[in-house]
Amino acid sequence: MPQATARLLQVLCCVLVVAGLSGSAMLQAGQPDASPPGQEASVAGTDPGPALSDSTGGTGAEQPAAPGGPDASAVQPPAAEQPSAEEPAKAQEAPADGPVSEALVKGTPVVASKEGGPLGPPGAWKLVLDEEFDTLNTSLWTPYWFRDCHPGSTKNGVKTCSSNVKVENGNAVLQLSDAESGALLSTNPKDGVPGHVGFQYTTGYVEARIYFPGTCSGGIYNWPAWWTTGQKFPATGEIDIAEPLAGTMTTVYHSADRDPAKWFIGCWAGGYHTYGVHRKAGVNDVYFDGKLEFSYPTSDGNAPHYLLLNVGINPDKLVLGKTGAIKVDWVRAWQ
Repeated sequence: MPQATARLLQVLCCVLVVAGLSGSAMLQAGQPDASPPGQEASVAGTDPGPALSDSTGGTGAEQPAAPGGPDASAVQPPAAEQPSAEEPAKAQEAPADGPVSEALVKGTPVVASKEGGPLGPPGAWKLVLDEEFDTLNTSLWTPYWFRDCHPGSTKNGVKTCSSNVKVENGNAVLQLSDAESGALLSTNPKDGVPGHVGFQYTTGYVEARIYFPGTCSGGIYNWPAWWTTGQKFPATGEIDIAEPLAGTMTTVYHSADRDPAKWFIGCWAGGYHTYGVHRKAGVNDVYFDGKLEFSYPTSDGNAPHYLLLNVGINPDKLVLGKTGAIKVDWVRAWQ
């Protein structure tokens, strides 16, 4: 082979090699980062924070001596998991999590036969209250806390507005219309509302079948609760039968000298479940879906308690309107 031809072939080979290396480098430089994106922190285990500030407006009627109502102060999650108090509350869109997986649901939702008594606590029972929510019975329920949508009558960090309480398809529907306006139903016979007779009980069993909104992966939305309390908190006690705190289901008892609580595992969001308490002399037994889940001593003297359902604000999981509403199928009481 002539020397000139061999030299030309060497030059051509070098050019091809350099071009190949340059192309590979360009392809690598143009690839997106393969590392996974940051994930939103789970709401479970965080603290509703400033939403705990309540104020009961005066109407001349007898009211709890101190702010009653669902209170997370005795069951705070670890401090490292709490959100910054400086973060503003903002509504979130409900994640497209699909239907609730039955495999993740703890227990089986049940509908007790009111004719046969409650499912769970044994004994011969007499039905003394049966609210099916075909209409809103205002002689039994007041749809706000003492004063309607008043900034001086708040519960769980929001005003309680009758406009946020609806009866639809045999359910009482309680929702947040904005970050300052929620909903409440109360049977307090001493709230001073004209025509309101209300309901109280001392010993017996009360339960409600409730849909708490949310997803198994993200927890329960907002700060809802199903609870009972007496006229002079904390002396007459408070039973938070079912109270999702920071997206996680809990049951809590508050009194002057004790605050036993239980956090629940499993999924209690996105489906109907039945939550009840058997109030006995000196002891409360809490039932979820007919199963005894928690029992503890009490110190409220079995003072008369009235019933409450409400929804307030959780700054980390604020979902407005129907998507974030709780739905109550029925409330019943036996003695």
